[in-house]
Amino acid sequence: MAEFEDFPHRTRRDPAVTHRDPHVPQARSDPSATRRDAPQPAADPLIRLPGPLAGRFTVVGELPVQGAESDLLLVRDAAGRRYVVKVFRRGYSADREVWAKLPELTSPHVVQILETGHADGRDYELSEYAPGGNLRTMLDARPGEALPPQTVAAIVAQLAAGLQALHRAGIVHRDLKPENVLVTASDPLQVAIADFGLSKVLDQSVVFASSSRTLAYAAPESLSGQVSPARDWWSLGMIVRELATGRPPFAGLSETVVVDHLATRPIDNSDVADPRLRLLCQGLLTRDPRHRWGAEQVTAWLAGQSPPVAAEPRSFAQPDGSGLPFAGRRFTDRAELARALVERWEDAARYFFARGEHGEAWRALREWLGRFPDDSRIELIDAYLATGLPPNVKVLHLVRWLDPTLPPHYLGRRMSAADLPRLAALAGDARHPDHRAACLIGRALWEHRLLPELAKFQGAAELRAIDDRWRAHVAEWNRLVRPQRHGQAPAQPRPPIAQVRLPQAGLAGPEADAPADDPPVVLLTLLALAAAPEQTTASLADAAARARAAAGGAVPWFERLAEWAGAADPRGGDPLRLLAVVRAAPEAAMAAQAADQERRLAERRLAERTRHWEELERRRLAGRGSAVARAVGWTLPILAMWLFGSWLVSGISKPDDSQEATGTFSFHGGSGMPFGLLVAVSVVAWAVQCGAEVLLARAQGRDYLPYGPWSWLSKVLGASGRGLSRASQVMSASARRTGRRGCGLLLLAGTIPLLIILLLLSMVTAMAGLLWLLVPVAAAAAHLVAAGLRLHRWKAEHERARQASLGTPAGSPGGTV
Repeated sequence: MAEFEDFPHRTRRDPAVTHRDPHVPQARSDPSATRRDAPQPAADPLIRLPGPLAGRFTVVGELPVQGAESDLLLVRDAAGRRYVVKVFRRGYSADREVWAKLPELTSPHVVQILETGHADGRDYELSEYAPGGNLRTMLDARPGEALPPQTVAAIVAQLAAGLQALHRAGIVHRDLKPENVLVTASDPLQVAIADFGLSKVLDQSVVFASSSRTLAYAAPESLSGQVSPARDWWSLGMIVRELATGRPPFAGLSETVVVDHLATRPIDNSDVADPRLRLLCQGLLTRDPRHRWGAEQVTAWLAGQSPPVAAEPRSFAQPDGSGLPFAGRRFTDRAELARALVERWEDAARYFFARGEHGEAWRALREWLGRFPDDSRIELIDAYLATGLPPNVKVLHLVRWLDPTLPPHYLGRRMSAADLPRLAALAGDARHPDHRAACLIGRALWEHRLLPELAKFQGAAELRAIDDRWRAHVAEWNRLVRPQRHGQAPAQPRPPIAQVRLPQAGLAGPEADAPADDPPVVLLTLLALAAAPEQTTASLADAAARARAAAGGAVPWFERLAEWAGAADPRGGDPLRLLAVVRAAPEAAMAAQAADQERRLAERRLAERTRHWEELERRRLAGRGSAVARAVGWTLPILAMWLFGSWLVSGISKPDDSQEATGTFSFHGGSGMPFGLLVAVSVVAWAVQCGAEVLLARAQGRDYLPYGPWSWLSKVLGASGRGLSRASQVMSASARRTGRRGCGLLLLAGTIPLLIILLLLSMVTAMAGLLWLLVPVAAAAAHLVAAGLRLHRWKAEHERARQASLGTPAGSPGGTV
């Protein structure tokens, strides 16, 4: 189910000429580029080791030839030994019964599977590594050249021993081909059978399974999914034929031609030069699996005997004109025709029913059906074949009437309960070759209620109950998601995702209130839930948990949706609600990605602004030295002023009565205050003022210059200057009008003596010294207060500048003062 699995890797089904790549002479690849001996560099492997193996092995590289169901990794352990890890792709799983049988395989001609397991949602196998490559490597190294008969016989003996070991364990390989035959030693030549990805345990002598195969080496009966040991012996025969002729089977032919050949004609072995090898090919490539050579005949052949070869039926050799013509053959037996219809389903639909009652093939079929005394044929024709049902549905009814003992099939694919869950994964992977077929099957099963019809095949009765559960799930899904689409539910996902990701399942037309489910992934996921409820619920819960973890809480509407679905419930939550979470996960992932990108952009912008601010701060702090020098420099006049004032106060005194009035001043403390004390107080006051300015200068750096004490002084002087300038302008204008000079000099000459007189009067008083002593102290205290206010104002302005530079709101952390 692709919607609740990670996006599956692109897979490809093997076409008619076994990958159509190194087998075609005109498009040969490098012989060294094989699956086992030429891994891709492991600089950045796309496939990761499963958790249980990651700590014990190191990936050497990806093996380049990958199958449709799995990927192969070449790994190395701590001791340097190399192994092969096969990791099944999502949607595929190994047959657990095959795994259970693996310990029984002790043949040296079967590659040993050392470990199996399931991790990270995928099955894996650890097996031996064959550095010698495989038979395909050996054949590509000598294109068009046949191997010596004795070498072929040696290979046949080893492969026969390996197949016997598999069959004794109850395992049918189902995909035997040169790529899956590994060369374990070259002198002497030793081979072993590998790759059990398509293997199956037999509960009966013949069963039916999925039709995955490599057509060039597939037995005719594999076209309908029949599985028996005889199928592996046919594949051995095709390998022998290629070894003996140097030519791959069906080279250059399309898949359609290969299928037609396998279904209608025997294999021509006349080009096998060696008579003994030709006899072996004839025995192994007998079309009827009941008469095909097996272990007994091959053992006898290896011993030098010549077991008999069954003759091909007349219907394959020379059609006699009787029977119903179809696909190059004429059929008289109902069961044989049923199998042929299953193998060539779409061809049968077009051939018999595309033109309706006007088609010659339809008339021939109707006439052929009339030869059977079974009265149910009348109901078949009138109720199904002669109606307006789609051609594929008619083929289904025809096959069921012809042979109800077959497993249920539709469009040539088996439709057992175990096969239904995989349809959702195929419908969700547009790159898969079976994507279109899965979509057609899903819609047909729903619209034409085909599961109850398929349940009429032998052993498929459970499909009727699955159909009932399926339709109940669809009705419940539509009920659950309708409020979500219209924003009426507590979760309330965004409207854009509701219409696209939460479609109406199973309904189309006027009665639907949302776009159709196309491709029908939701519909087929609900079918998987009906067919395998526990497995599907677990997969949905796992996918929902991964999606929630990927979103990381960055998408509030998705978190509400997950809570509504119970995604955090360890028991799994409601599967239908979990499906809604999984469907919405891609949109949540995009929203989380957009939020992450926005966050990263904001972080980059903040980093740039921070760097700009730090540069400004660096420049500001770089001006500390100049600021401190200026702070000391501008306070020196203050020191001079205090010292001069102290000298005046200390030096001016009254004349001594015992001395003659000489008109001179006494500097012996006429005020009662020693000159040294006044000097000390002046220096201390200046030190306090200078220290305050130095501290301000160190804190402000370059900013100290515009915020220094002369800033207010310059404002005062500027204001007074502007006033004097205006007065001067007025007086100058008057002088210009009257021709007289201004009185500014007279005013200044009268003001200065007045001030001097007032100062002298205050200084000659008895308290002059004490009053002057208080002046520096009060000035220093006032200076400290003013410095604190200036520092506080500067810090506020500095913080506002920092916030403006960083683009951060007031009060947010960041930056330093």
